[in-house]
Amino acid sequence: MIDKDNFIDKNISITIPVIIGYKILEKYLGGKLVGKILSNENKQGEKSNYAMVLDVSIEKSNLEGFDLLLNITLRTLTNLFKNREVKIFFHAALELDKELQQVSLKDFEIDGKTQNRFADRLLETVVNNWMYSKLKKKMHYDLMPLLKEKVTALNLELENKLEAKAGVNLLGSIDKVEISNLRAGEKELCISVSVLGTGLIELEKLEL
Repeated sequence: MIDKDNFIDKNISITIPVIIGYKILEKYLGGKLVGKILSNENKQGEKSNYAMVLDVSIEKSNLEGFDLLLNITLRTLTNLFKNREVKIFFHAALELDKELQQVSLKDFEIDGKTQNRFADRLLETVVNNWMYSKLKKKMHYDLMPLLKEKVTALNLELENKLEAKAGVNLLGSIDKVEISNLRAGEKELCISVSVLGTGLIELEKLEL
């Protein structure tokens, strides 16, 4: 059996780019938002329903200082503007906390289009309140548990030899994995993953 400590040191330090397509994010957020009711509760505890989320699509924001644009389709539920399909444009600025390894919503800006100025203002006010309390929470991602889970699983494989191909094994351990950068691309979210660890390649056979 190979004593890895005699052969390898902290010899792996790389940064790997990872991309997440906006279609993947759409599916994730759509599952959490589509069908939700935008409502408001007054001081007497009476709740008023304003709109229901029908669809969510994501693209890169064209506003300076913002990363993503969420195109949210709503159906109004108020007596004054009932059963109208409207669009809300939600510009989101994301923030990466490197120490806590958390991605969160830093800032947002909302624009509504209903062809009615009063309805626009009403929806923007309601959506602003709803977005702050609901969407900000849903766009908060704690990456640390996921990273720890993946590192543990990978280290178990590396400890017992991970076969890369016939006759070629990988041994070692991953000591640290962290998200080091976050950037919004044209069609995907780009994440830089920094990896620190040890590694050894074992050849079991040589072919002439």
